Amino acid sequence: MSELPITRYAKGELRKKEILAATVDVICDEGISAVTHRAVARRANVALSAPSYFFPSIDDLIVQAFETIMKSMIGELEALSTRIQDEDMDRETAVDAYIQLVRDGAVKYDKLQYEAYLFAANRPQLRPSVEAAMTSIHRQDNTLVVASRRSDLGWASTILTALVDGSGLYRVAAPEKANFQGLREGLLALMEALPGRPSEDIGFIG
Repeated sequence: MSELPITRYAKGELRKKEILAATVDVICDEGISAVTHRAVARRANVALSAPSYFFPSIDDLIVQAFETIMKSMIGELEALSTRIQDEDMDRETAVDAYIQLVRDGAVKYDKLQYEAYLFAANRPQLRPSVEAAMTSIHRQDNTLVVASRRSDLGWASTILTALVDGSGLYRVAAPEKANFQGLREGLLALMEALPGRPSEDIGFIG
């Protein structure tokens, strides 16, 4: 008797994951504004009632899809940080590994990330998740700071991330013109040229 609820729970969790994956696909292909229970049900090949059963509101669906994809992205970044340190990579090797990670994830992450940033202004329910993701990505020991191989560059984590964010926004607008080599060169130039502490004229950036 005890196995039946577990089986139902496992099936429910699997169906929920399928719905979230379908939501991410809809956002990547058509944007957040295209997310409806009906559109997600069609993409997930489930009953029309399934998305609304697990996610009563569209905002619930969007928020959890965003949190799922950002958790995956942040996990990959943290794994790379660990690998950079464990393998004692030099700066160029570390940046190359970072660029490869960005390149591999661009299709999956770019549009969802920037659409979520934009929609958070008008969807208060999404704002806490976006703010939490930004805080994690911009922290002073982020993967870009680790890749710089400098112990005095934590203060500049937002500057390094801003370059990556700008490149990502450009890819969303013109994916056929993605310039990963330019991003690599820009990151290496910043990592070399930035001082060990912020200028007193501009104060702390964060």
